[in-house]
Amino acid sequence: MYRKRLPLILGLLLSIMLLGACSDSSEKGSASDTDNTSNANENNSSDEGSSSEDEPKEEITMRFWYPGEPDAVEERLKEVFPHITFEWENIQVVNAYKETIEEEISKQKLPDIMVLTDYSLSVLKGYEMLFDLTPLIEKHELDMSDWPEYRVKAMHAHKPDDDGIYSLPGQLTYHGLAYNKEVFDKFGVAYPTDDMTWEEVIDLARQVTGERDGVQYRGLDIALDPQMVGMLDGWLVDEDDEVHFENRDDVKRVLSLIEEVAAIPGNIPDNDKEDFFDPWSYGIYNERNVAMALHARYIAKGLAESAEESDLNFDFVSWPLVDKDHPTQPYTDGTFYAISPYSEYPDEAFEVIEYLISDEWINDSDPLDYNMDILKDKNMEAFTRHPLNVPDGRASEHQVTGRWLFGKTANRIIYEDVDINTAIRETQEEAETLIKEAKGSD
Repeated sequence: MYRKRLPLILGLLLSIMLLGACSDSSEKGSASDTDNTSNANENNSSDEGSSSEDEPKEEITMRFWYPGEPDAVEERLKEVFPHITFEWENIQVVNAYKETIEEEISKQKLPDIMVLTDYSLSVLKGYEMLFDLTPLIEKHELDMSDWPEYRVKAMHAHKPDDDGIYSLPGQLTYHGLAYNKEVFDKFGVAYPTDDMTWEEVIDLARQVTGERDGVQYRGLDIALDPQMVGMLDGWLVDEDDEVHFENRDDVKRVLSLIEEVAAIPGNIPDNDKEDFFDPWSYGIYNERNVAMALHARYIAKGLAESAEESDLNFDFVSWPLVDKDHPTQPYTDGTFYAISPYSEYPDEAFEVIEYLISDEWINDSDPLDYNMDILKDKNMEAFTRHPLNVPDGRASEHQVTGRWLFGKTANRIIYEDVDINTAIRETQEEAETLIKEAKGSD
């Protein structure tokens, strides 16, 4: 079920995060991959020190592979880079768009800049479209010294096994716990607070699950299974494509937490799907019968819009903690920027990316409160209160398969009454089979 939702979810998340640009390349693509990569590298230094800042910059055209509506980012980029004309192609660099990508390549409509998600680099690698940004990072003196550790780890998490840097992170997805004050008031229970543990949140959910005035109230929704995967200490599929479901305390712990939430009498959503992770029900503000919902930050926009049409009273606290001594929140995905090896303007493309990953652009384009008045007095800082839990090392491109199977496994435990150890063992076997078949078809 999650696999069917993946392109829509990626599109929604990527559209919220505002990104980047691409190029007029009708004369590109006829050279070999090696020639194009060399051409881009030569362009890195060809203009170094040759022009004054006072001289007018060359008028150029750049093409973006950009998922979503580019209006806001284009307006800003035109102000910052008036000498660049931007062209936009609505392309996600994911497997679901491979046919579109291949069509663009066949037409020699190659990009300058690409907006990526976590596993896009594996797609680009298949088309020999990876470009090492390290020389440009050094040349333009990009300062990453103040980046939080999780941002640096996210940058390296899905790249090839070498010392190169192939994409730079923009906005990353943050998570928190939304709650409906009305439900807590109805049950006479105190509101949740920041820094609560999972055990404390589950206990609170029990207290606000039940029937009142003919309405069944549910204590806690877990909107997306990838958020739960994002709590794990390590990747489910590592850089060597080895599957790691079995013999892991963290996998068993997170599945046990999910089972405990589902075991609260009356807490399973009535969605006729046998899918405990239902991001489209949003019972917390549609039916207003859910006390708490674990979700990505963009739930704040939905709650705000619902509150503008009603008297919904809500707020947020931080994601529940597995370990109070090491507080984190899940790492699920983010927006990354890459340069095509076919670009004639790698320096200019890097300058555009450098702006798009800057605090100035991120804060302006995606402010914590979305510039919505109703959110300005809410606890929006809860979403960034704790660092993202990015595992060490690198993940396989097949991590997405492991992530999907994790949600499927949790649903089997909940709806088919399969015990956790059996479910983990069977999922390990299924993941190994699916990945072997996928690699055999490549």
